[in-house]
Amino acid sequence: MPPRRSRREGPGVREQPAWRWTAAPATAVGLGVVLAAAGLALGRPDVALLGAPLLVTAALGWQRPVPGEAGTDVEVDVDPPSSAGAGTGSRTVAYRVALHVPPGAGSALVRLALVGGRTRQVLVGPRTGELRGSVELLGVSGPQEVVRASVGLLAPDAGLVAGPVGESSAERVLAPAYAPATDLPLPPGLRGLSGVHDSSRPGQGGDFRDIGPFAPGDRLRRIDWRATARRSRTAGEITDLYVRRSLATSDAVAVVVVDSRDDVGEVVAQWGTNRVDRRGVSSLHLARQAASAIAAGTVRRGDRVAFCDLLAGGRSTPVGAGDRHLRRVLAAVATTRATGVLAGVRRLPPVPPSALVYVLSTFLDDVAGGAARTWRSRGHRVVAVDVLPAPRLGGSTAAQRLAHQVVALEREDRLEDLRAVGVEVVTWAGTAGAAGRRSQLRALSRRRLR
Repeated sequence: MPPRRSRREGPGVREQPAWRWTAAPATAVGLGVVLAAAGLALGRPDVALLGAPLLVTAALGWQRPVPGEAGTDVEVDVDPPSSAGAGTGSRTVAYRVALHVPPGAGSALVRLALVGGRTRQVLVGPRTGELRGSVELLGVSGPQEVVRASVGLLAPDAGLVAGPVGESSAERVLAPAYAPATDLPLPPGLRGLSGVHDSSRPGQGGDFRDIGPFAPGDRLRRIDWRATARRSRTAGEITDLYVRRSLATSDAVAVVVVDSRDDVGEVVAQWGTNRVDRRGVSSLHLARQAASAIAAGTVRRGDRVAFCDLLAGGRSTPVGAGDRHLRRVLAAVATTRATGVLAGVRRLPPVPPSALVYVLSTFLDDVAGGAARTWRSRGHRVVAVDVLPAPRLGGSTAAQRLAHQVVALEREDRLEDLRAVGVEVVTWAGTAGAAGRRSQLRALSRRRLR
């Protein structure tokens, strides 16, 4: 029976153990026969009697019924981490593995695969018990499998084994540490009916637009008497009234798109491996950090934001505003994980008209860049956020360095192609840090594209 996976913090997994014979009974029979034959040949009854316990044990083992009529329960649970954000405070979590060994089984070997590639093996007796411990999460955000437990059963005479059975796991999601982004750019068109930004249509609440004739619906307090006296005086009489007209206010819509196809770290020698504990800061960690900062900064200034995964089937959150919507967006961002799917995107995520699109990717392939060019051709303002960590070449081979140079040149060509079609590029990781990101966003906020 293939192993099944339990839901996080859910009930345990019960599986019927499939017992199989080991080499112990055959070894006992063979050794017993050899001792008995040697005793008879040498005329040594004491040597022949040494094989009797082995033969008796093997015979009893063959006659003993197969144990394990009851299933094996394995339940894995983890406590919340003592810190809510990655990179701040302690990240130690406690885990608990509760298991029930079926009647007739002599012992159980529990194998725990802990976060960071560590393993732990514990031999427990035929009873219901718990295994407790603690482990420290990695310093990156996102879902992390804290512990995966599998159980192997052993009969009392070591003649039968079963397992692994009852495989179960539990994970925790570590939210990224971020600061709300400031000086964010605006889309070329503002279509909302209210907000904090001046739109191009006449209305109320915005800055001064022009002076025009009084029309039904205008308020009397907006009459400009100086303009009226200057423009409408005819033969000493005022024939028309003129009012000061202002711009309407509107809000902006931003869509944060994360490319979750890959997750590479800053250590180039670990690219393509599964050792997440050795690769350092990862690109998807920076993408979660950037998406959280952009979403929080957008909502803080009174605008609306949406989140979507570039791949089909990824998590998405529709356009909305307010603190409650921001919490939904941050939860979706924190649970984004790498899929490793190599196929391209068949259908782009929906984007509202006149929305500002942030594309967060490493741009190691053409998928994210192609989506950014498509949205730019449709009239959207597109900001490509480069989340590839600064590379660390220590420990890499000459072939790996050469491959990295080729990949870096191809990636730079993709970014230059995006700039050529009007896509603005922001580097999230680098030596400049937060100050460099703020200066790049501030420079973009001073531009109003059309």
